[in-house]
Amino acid sequence: MASEPLGWSGHPRRHSRIPRTAGPLAWLGRIIRWRVELAAGSAVTAAVPVLAERPVWLAAYLLPLVAGVGYAPARRMAADQLHALVVRHRFQGLCLRTSLRTPQGRLPLVAGTVPYGDGRVEMYLWCRSGMSPELFEDYLPEIRVACFATGAAVRPHHRWGHIVVLELRR
Repeated sequence: MASEPLGWSGHPRRHSRIPRTAGPLAWLGRIIRWRVELAAGSAVTAAVPVLAERPVWLAAYLLPLVAGVGYAPARRMAADQLHALVVRHRFQGLCLRTSLRTPQGRLPLVAGTVPYGDGRVEMYLWCRSGMSPELFEDYLPEIRVACFATGAAVRPHHRWGHIVVLELRR
């Protein structure tokens, strides 16, 4: 690819190159990965005509928003949620550019992203067949850089073997 540095294949270590998936299931996966943005865009699109017809409602919607912006804990919580969303997208982009996928090209499913107030973000990854915590441990340096983290750790979930917890620290 033209945008990659010379000699960079995006597939370090012993992992082979995996082609991207195509077809209807791949599109369904893209929709699922962008679910938060699609829901927010749909809500805004639905709210604009209603607010245009009834300007009185505009104050009812803007007053809590303005009050939330003035309240520091609400701002911090919103910033943490936005950081968690960015981390999820950066991780999924890394998976597309490396071999953090199944041999068929399917990405690990990000089941949840939990931000904590102290700068930690935990991502719960549903490992598909052919993935293991060791695969994610091989890519910890790349994950740390892609997700803007100073530290990263991988551990299996305490209850379910197919779930891996990726902890990132800012």
